[in-house]
Amino acid sequence: MCKSLKIINLCFANDLVIFCKANSGSVQIVKQVFEDFCNSTGLKANLSKYQVFFGGVSATVKVQLLQILQLEEGTFPLKYLGIPMRPTKWKVADCGEILKKIKLKLHTWASRHLSYAGQTQLITSVLLGLRNYWMNIFLLPQSIVKEVDKLCLWFLWGNNGTRSNFHLTSWSTVCLPNFFGGLGFGEGAKWNKAMLAKYVWAISHQQETLWVKWINTVYLKGQSFWQYQLKADSSWYWRKICHIREIFTQKEVDEAGSQGRFKIGLLYTRFIHQDPVKYHRFVWNRMSVSKHRFITWQAVNDKLLTWNHLHGLLMHLDCFLCPVCEQAEENHEHLCFDCFFSQQVVHQIQDWIGCNLPLKFSGWTRWIEDMRRDVKAAIVAAI
Repeated sequence: MCKSLKIINLCFANDLVIFCKANSGSVQIVKQVFEDFCNSTGLKANLSKYQVFFGGVSATVKVQLLQILQLEEGTFPLKYLGIPMRPTKWKVADCGEILKKIKLKLHTWASRHLSYAGQTQLITSVLLGLRNYWMNIFLLPQSIVKEVDKLCLWFLWGNNGTRSNFHLTSWSTVCLPNFFGGLGFGEGAKWNKAMLAKYVWAISHQQETLWVKWINTVYLKGQSFWQYQLKADSSWYWRKICHIREIFTQKEVDEAGSQGRFKIGLLYTRFIHQDPVKYHRFVWNRMSVSKHRFITWQAVNDKLLTWNHLHGLLMHLDCFLCPVCEQAEENHEHLCFDCFFSQQVVHQIQDWIGCNLPLKFSGWTRWIEDMRRDVKAAIVAAI
């Protein structure tokens, strides 16, 4: 299948894959080229780092070729850059490495006292980074995706022996982008499909890559990807790519591309069927500290662990009064606006910045939704 494109080798980071026919003449030529290279450069090949893989070769021919090459026969899955590769369909067992790495990270972090904001940052940059690295290549099995989501959920809110077990916000809400009221994690199964759609976009727009040229030569043969009829003998990976057409339309995939680049987040929002929130500019203000952003996000959504919320979670409490003033029940309205200490803070901020701030929770939510897009408004939000 590579003959028309004249592909005889593939070069990767620190690796070289060479293809040849499974006969003694072709193998002898490859071996001779290596020997000539070693003699001319003075370099010596370390045969313990080389492997040979066979496809559709009888046992007799295999033994003959191994005697010529004097190399070890490789077995699948072949691990490359941490990812197991095999010519057949992926198995759930192949994905055990990603769960192992995530659990190792969680075990390392278990003894650290991290805030919710710190845990959110680690989930976004490390745990989901590992997940997305694999999703960038394959459509992961649903059981693996659900397990990764569960591990991230447990790490965020706590589980059996850690700080807290109260999942005040559902995982589906947490996964929403910031402008839809979430933390922007990206729900695993949907994010995986949106990531793989970039290959569909690359094929549709005839990107100048070897893989796209190979797909056009071997499968499409001049046909449009969107009108292509899948053949029975197609590879499992090509089938996965073609099934993306059942999830996204051509228009949706085209609109996700902008200025020669494919933006996964734009396509992911196609799965979201709700209106954007108006407060996201206030909550996720870049001038605010990460910890303050998370607390503000909880406050806007009425999800702070106040006494009235803990009572709603069937916790037995001896007192529901505010621990600061001890004059009223602790809830969002009292904690942020009615408590005498909160009122003193608000009045001092008003005098400092010369701006009137809302003194009620309902007025505050309307105020942050109508916040202007300028530097002064950003500074006020950070304060």
